[in-house]
Amino acid sequence: MHASTVGDDMAGPRQARMTPPAPAVQTIDRSRLAPLVDSRPVVVLAGMAGYGKSTLLGEAHRRQLGRGVTIWLTLDESDRAPARLVSDLVTAADIAGVPNISAQLTTLRDSTLRAEPLTLVDSLLEVFYDAAAPLMLVLDDLQHLRGAAGSEALVDHVLRWAPANMRILMAARVAPALRLQRLRLDERLSYLTHEELAFSPQETADAVRAAGLDLDERAVQSIHGTTGGWPAGVRMAILVARQYGQKHPAHVELRRDQALADYLATEVLGSLSDERRQFVLDSTVDERVCAALVDSIRGSHNAEALLEQCVAEGLFLSRTPTGNDTWYSWHPLFAAHVHRWLAAEDPQRATDGHAAAATWWSTVDPRTAIAHALAAGEVDTASKIFAEHWLEMVLQGRGDAVSDLLGQLPEGSSYAADAHLADALLLVQRGRMDDAEAAVETARASADRLPSTAKAQFEDRAAVVELFRTGYGLGLSAAVAPGAALLHELEARPAPSDPAIVASAQTFVGMGEARLAAQGTLVLQTLRSSAAIAHESGLLALELTALAESCIPAADEGHFGECLDVALDVVARADERGWVGLSTTAPAVAFLGWLDYWRGNLHEARAQLEQSLSTMLPFDWELRGLVLSFHAQVCLSLGDVASAQRSTAQIRELVDSCSPPPAWGSVLAGLEPAVAAAEGRLREAVHGARADAPEPPGPLAQAQRASVLLRAGLAAEALSEIERIPLAGRGAHVECLGRCVQAQALAALRRPGAHVSLERALAAAEPEGLYQPFLEAGPSMRELLSSHLVHGTAYAGTVADILGRLAARPASHRPEQLTQREREILRYLTTNLTAAEIAEAEFISSHTAKTHIRHIYQKLGVGSRRGAVRRAAELDLY
Repeated sequence: MHASTVGDDMAGPRQARMTPPAPAVQTIDRSRLAPLVDSRPVVVLAGMAGYGKSTLLGEAHRRQLGRGVTIWLTLDESDRAPARLVSDLVTAADIAGVPNISAQLTTLRDSTLRAEPLTLVDSLLEVFYDAAAPLMLVLDDLQHLRGAAGSEALVDHVLRWAPANMRILMAARVAPALRLQRLRLDERLSYLTHEELAFSPQETADAVRAAGLDLDERAVQSIHGTTGGWPAGVRMAILVARQYGQKHPAHVELRRDQALADYLATEVLGSLSDERRQFVLDSTVDERVCAALVDSIRGSHNAEALLEQCVAEGLFLSRTPTGNDTWYSWHPLFAAHVHRWLAAEDPQRATDGHAAAATWWSTVDPRTAIAHALAAGEVDTASKIFAEHWLEMVLQGRGDAVSDLLGQLPEGSSYAADAHLADALLLVQRGRMDDAEAAVETARASADRLPSTAKAQFEDRAAVVELFRTGYGLGLSAAVAPGAALLHELEARPAPSDPAIVASAQTFVGMGEARLAAQGTLVLQTLRSSAAIAHESGLLALELTALAESCIPAADEGHFGECLDVALDVVARADERGWVGLSTTAPAVAFLGWLDYWRGNLHEARAQLEQSLSTMLPFDWELRGLVLSFHAQVCLSLGDVASAQRSTAQIRELVDSCSPPPAWGSVLAGLEPAVAAAEGRLREAVHGARADAPEPPGPLAQAQRASVLLRAGLAAEALSEIERIPLAGRGAHVECLGRCVQAQALAALRRPGAHVSLERALAAAEPEGLYQPFLEAGPSMRELLSSHLVHGTAYAGTVADILGRLAARPASHRPEQLTQREREILRYLTTNLTAAEIAEAEFISSHTAKTHIRHIYQKLGVGSRRGAVRRAAELDLY
């Protein structure tokens, strides 16, 4: 610096503005940004306060040392005057020691008093052109020039005519309207926003270590997640952690930290114009907002334009397009502190904002609407919104949210009856039937306080709760009659009924009729109608319930391909929402296991069926018996006779303890002889297979009994049993099994027709790959199929596939290797922690925890938590 040439006006703050800052204490290595800053002739760093822009400029200056000269100017409001800006540039160049500037300094200084600023800039650029050493011009706090057209034009002129040996670095909270397009097109510009300037997870960890804090990885991740890598927020979190340690989570303390609140108020809100500040105060009522919400709060029509300006200015706001709508997300710390500031400074305005937000959210997200109504002190409004939407929320799969809201709603509202009714339904779902009955009685006693217009809707919701109580308490089949009566009443009304009520009643009727093995076509129509209404009304959980239920009657009708598509869709959509264990999707999972069995994928089938058994509704003993029968068949095919025997015994217990559907006797008549044969009790097995089958006779059970007789060497009796079954139109799986047994029996008896039966079996099996009846038969089927190829068949490819699988050695289940994260989650499965509690312990979302658990089940080939623990112990994975 040429101190002798610096005038008296340079003393103090002005000179400090022209001096690069000293290195900060505990500077974090941000070498990842150096290539972005150094690679182009012009660099713009744009981001709100606290993103480390000046620090990055200082680091660029230090990299310039020894290679050239840095001209540094931190701008302020005085530089909005073009003459003052030129004067500051001249002085900054002199302080930096630009070569050959001393000779022209007097002329330049004198000229600043009378010459046109643009001419002076050209004179200064001539000096820069004559410098042989590389130059770097740094303009910090450039936002002060925003809207000052004259000074902006000077900067544009410098950008256009700067010499080739000069790089220009600029930093601003909000960049002025500079003409940067040409620089972008010529690839001469690097423009870094808060997305690039934010700390990476590693840089956050480095900052914590540099502060001398010994925090575990989870605490560091919490700091990074809460701050979003905002460097100033990270520093504040470090101060909080230094004060409180890990006893107070960063995401909690930072939202109420006064130092951070003061920083945001002075450095961010204080830097905004009055109009922009008022807009920010109104629009941070929620972390996630859209233009329609903000306009409803402000009574305006220009929110979208102003939100876009906030995004462009890096004002802690980002755009998150969702579907056809554009949503915006405020930085959570910024939104929390701005709203706290508003509540303290202008409580009535904050209250009015909450009330307007409650009105808008009531048709979009009732839970958010209720939170705003409570914040506004409007208890009756909150309770009314809850009454109108709680059943819909339960049917959307948001029962946890309803439970949370029940804990927030105060007593004494005129809509309290629905709070008790909602509590009753949640109690029913948990199996606490006595408590649910008491809650219903309390709800009805409170209904007298309801406004007259709300009583009819209350009675409809009460009727649905009664359907749940009947189904959960007495079995789904018992809900058919009251459900049908409710549907009839709803259809008789002149005005359209609540879709949630209609869809609920239809689903209960369809589920109950499916359990009663009613006519499949009618049941399918009922369930599909329910699914359509639920879909149109956004009732996702109810829609998935109806679709999952439709799999069982659709399979009975032989619609395997259609069923498969529906079941896979149900499971995928439930998985997307993190509903890994949603009980009402159990029928879809059971169907997938059933189909895997008939396709010969035994390990996959067992895992699916055990998952279905572990997640189905506890009272749904009709479905449990059906799935247990599938499970027993799979276990027999796998050679796990003990498990097959246990499943069959459980069905027998259900038959003895309740009123089972008529078909259950036939199911046991097919299963029990097969289990006895597998256990070596051949005489008992033959006796059971020969016994008269209960009415109505089930074709599948008859085919299984014939299979037992065939394996006992009684081919003639097996053939006689098969010939009693009308195989055509009984389902491809039944026909395939029956024709296989028939072909084997005819071949064993050396009678004609074996090849005809086998061809019919192949015709039934081929469309859906139902190969299990062939695989189950073993070596005798191998010989028969080989002969069939020679004899001639239209299904040579299918025969080749089956023979290939018959030739392969039986493969025991070899689980895929668990990831390290899955091994960590696996250890929690030995405890009583729920998935939500596991997620909290591991600092992950509940959805992520459930996804890990589902993957563990799949890889271990199990369907339940207990099965995973047992299988992991067998494989020594702990």
